Amino acid sequence: MIAIVNSSPLIYLGKLGLLDLLQRLFDQVFTVGTVKVEVLDTSESEYATLQSAFSDWLTVSEVPESPLAGKLNEMGLHQGEVDALVLAYHIKKQKSDSVIVIDDLAARDVARTLGLRMTGTIGIILSATKKGILSKKESHAKVRSLVEETTFHMSAALYSRVLSELE
Repeated sequence: MIAIVNSSPLIYLGKLGLLDLLQRLFDQVFTVGTVKVEVLDTSESEYATLQSAFSDWLTVSEVPESPLAGKLNEMGLHQGEVDALVLAYHIKKQKSDSVIVIDDLAARDVARTLGLRMTGTIGIILSATKKGILSKKESHAKVRSLVEETTFHMSAALYSRVLSELE
């Protein structure tokens, strides 16, 4: 399966030391140039991990020309989200088994409207747990750290449901 990854999952998985989960869960992992520029901030702790991923297994793909981009830009999405959604839509149209990894709620609504399969940072952690890559205890600690020690946002109800699932 192919994953198209937006910036926030890259950043947060990098902060948690879990960026390699993308490589372990998917056959190919793509992002777009605007996301690469956005996430490679040399002042952030995850910089070295992200730089290594871009050098090794994370592929930066060109964004296909599409009228969809203009429509998504009009909706007020960030350019990285627009480009990732356009790439994911293009890959889906090619009948490729793919998923977009994106956290922003508005962008997820658009992905749903476009018929894209999607997941996010939490979904990656839960998937790794289900596949035995992470233990429930490790995942529980990472989710707690994500919510309590970073700027990641999720509802209290979802947070509670995820922690219950990991117990």
